[in-house]
Amino acid sequence: MKRPIKVFEPITNEQIKKLHSMNRDTGVSPTRLYGKVVELTGLPSITALSKQEAKFLIDHFQGKGWRRYPPLPKYENEIKGDTSELASFYHIRDIRQMFVALGWSKEQIKGWLMKYRKVKDLRSLDRKQAQATYIILGKMVEALNNKKAEQKKEVQDDSSVFPQGTKTP
Repeated sequence: MKRPIKVFEPITNEQIKKLHSMNRDTGVSPTRLYGKVVELTGLPSITALSKQEAKFLIDHFQGKGWRRYPPLPKYENEIKGDTSELASFYHIRDIRQMFVALGWSKEQIKGWLMKYRKVKDLRSLDRKQAQATYIILGKMVEALNNKKAEQKKEVQDDSSVFPQGTKTP
């Protein structure tokens, strides 16, 4: 029998509505709300939150929160119903981090997900899509890091040709 994995339970539509109504209901500014979302996920996107992260933020802004961090994700065998299509929590966490590493805006992320993964947001990725997205983005981040390393090496090579204190042509 396979060992159960921690799964990413995507934020619900009700939680999205609740977070968007925070300004009206509790006076939380959109800037503060999105600042907390970025603090948790690295991305300025409410739909990138998990169900647990959304509950944590709602409780926090309503003054009910006693936790310093959101609850840990659940294992698939702790959730009622079919969880076989839920993405791995670790894949989604790493996908969020890779989007940050790539320096993409919310619009770029949304456009890429729509064009290449055929989903409108992170919460729509199923397990297989999340796994494939993780692999693809990993290769993209690796290529970006290699490019940066090559550029850094070129700058270092140029500085050895023209040592400090000498004039460049």
